[in-house]
Amino acid sequence: MPTPVSDERTPSRIRDVLRADLRASRGRQRLALVLVIVWLVYEWGPGNESVTPWVIARSIESDSTLAVLWVAPLIGATFTFVQQLASGTTALIGFSLFDRSAHAVWNRLPHDRRPNGWQSMGWPTRLGFAFLLGTTAVALVEVVRMHHSTRRARWFAVVQSAALCATVVAGLAIVASGLISVGRRIPALASATDVVLGVLASPLLWLGLGLVTGWAWYRSLGDDVDPVTVDGGPE
Repeated sequence: MPTPVSDERTPSRIRDVLRADLRASRGRQRLALVLVIVWLVYEWGPGNESVTPWVIARSIESDSTLAVLWVAPLIGATFTFVQQLASGTTALIGFSLFDRSAHAVWNRLPHDRRPNGWQSMGWPTRLGFAFLLGTTAVALVEVVRMHHSTRRARWFAVVQSAALCATVVAGLAIVASGLISVGRRIPALASATDVVLGVLASPLLWLGLGLVTGWAWYRSLGDDVDPVTVDGGPE
């Protein structure tokens, strides 16, 4: 059942809204909201930017040029599609259960990034929106904006956005693996190429970046957002 909203008592910070819904929920509902929060931290925080490059870098450590050129894009695309599908599906369930949290997160998006729905976007807009914000944002748009859409239509939007994210990552992996392969074949660059790859494949690099950006992102959750209201229709 959707969480009731009171304008007088609704917290103005997204962190407070999420905590309030957690306290008011029980059992599977609470688990769903916890998972949504985890995915939000992962996708809107440092997770995507930390884990995916590390996975791709590890996949192009092979000395075989042919292996590098197809293994990296395949692994990168598969990994991205699976994680984006999981996060989007979880977000669809969680945001559907908690209107107050859904609208708090929605109100944190810049006004110029609040589309009316996935189907209303052109393909270039879909590509940028899905890649920059992830399937959790697509699920959020579908839940908040598309009140009369079916569950199947919403999930199809998540699947499409996950596929678009995977396509972009595959393209970036092709470029990266191509540069690595060329660098290895040039004697003057071979050693430097392996050093760069070793740094990029180090989990310590991405862990450090993740901790710094993650702390900054967590602190931003304490910022005031627009009033949290559930109006039953588009703005």
